[in-house]
Amino acid sequence: MANFKTHLQVASIGSGLACSMFYTSGHLSEGEAFLCWVMGTLGGILPDIDSDNSHSLGILFGAFSVIACGFTAVAWIQEWPLLWVWAACTLVYVLVQFGVRTVFARFTVHRGIFHSLLAALLFMFLAAAGGAFLGASSTLSWFMALFLGFGYCVHLLLDELFGVDFMNVTIKRSFGSAFKLFDYKNVKTSGLMAAGVIGAFLLTPSYAEFVSIVLNKEVYRTLVTSIVP
Repeated sequence: MANFKTHLQVASIGSGLACSMFYTSGHLSEGEAFLCWVMGTLGGILPDIDSDNSHSLGILFGAFSVIACGFTAVAWIQEWPLLWVWAACTLVYVLVQFGVRTVFARFTVHRGIFHSLLAALLFMFLAAAGGAFLGASSTLSWFMALFLGFGYCVHLLLDELFGVDFMNVTIKRSFGSAFKLFDYKNVKTSGLMAAGVIGAFLLTPSYAEFVSIVLNKEVYRTLVTSIVP
């Protein structure tokens, strides 16, 4: 499989190129393009949430802890005294960093359920719902979800590519374990994740405008002209 550094670099570069296209074509502002780049880069390392590598887990759950604190602050900043909000953010940070992380490290298997397209959908829908919750427009929320899914799939594909020994033209035993629809060896857990995907989708904002952009042929002509005048 590809190492953490490779996943991070490829997802960051790929997302950056795609974001620059949507920015120069006028579909994303500077700030929106930056957010989408961050989401794409995060998606590129997100499947390693089930990794046994403490370095990978430290970075991912560090990011999750900060995001969880942000959601907590947005949810209660208008309702509670500021001191209470700070205390709640601290508690959430500790719970995610030392509670949720421990559970994931204990009960998940690397290249299991999180190395699948089903998991990519789950995180995409959560990203769209989270963006809307934090005040982003529905279109931007879905763009963020799209880029996170892009980075996620880049990670899975990289792991599959590294499962092929191109020098000796052989297939490694790990080939086929990274890019899959769901965890074929754990149907019950995959079923629970599928239910989570449906639940997360119900929380997402309207996708009508986003879909109209994605399906508009003129958008892609504009993207091409932004690269080749």
